[in-house]
Amino acid sequence: MVPDANIGEYLRAGGVYRDIEGDSPFEVFKSLSEKVNLPSEILPVNLYEGLCAREAVLSTAVGNGIAIPHSQQPLLKNPKDQRIFICYLKNPIDMNAMDNKKVQTLIIPLSSSVQSHLQIISLLAQLLSKSDFKKALELKLGLNEIYPLIRRI
Repeated sequence: MVPDANIGEYLRAGGVYRDIEGDSPFEVFKSLSEKVNLPSEILPVNLYEGLCAREAVLSTAVGNGIAIPHSQQPLLKNPKDQRIFICYLKNPIDMNAMDNKKVQTLIIPLSSSVQSHLQIISLLAQLLSKSDFKKALELKLGLNEIYPLIRRI
């Protein structure tokens, strides 16, 4: 059985990052892989390759300038290392979103199992249905402003 996902704590473990550079998804993935707070078991190249492999299959853009890039396979072994990164891009990029909007915000979950991953994605979908959370991302708010919004789910 998978314990309940705690999006707020996963975000605290991962963090919020601004001005991620790159002109394509793959350049952005390279840049963010070198900046984000990874658990010791993951090298930046592991995250980069996982994100690129998934993006090559199908765009992870979900619309409204947001994408949820993720690895096809869990990258973590320990559930205690699960985390979520919010990355604001320096310049919006085209990720073939259904609404044709360029992506300016990435939400990247790192999970330890397929079940945890699906639970996290489901909770992120709930969050993205809330206008105050979407507005916070649009305004590129930081962890201290976003965390209370997440706690209200």
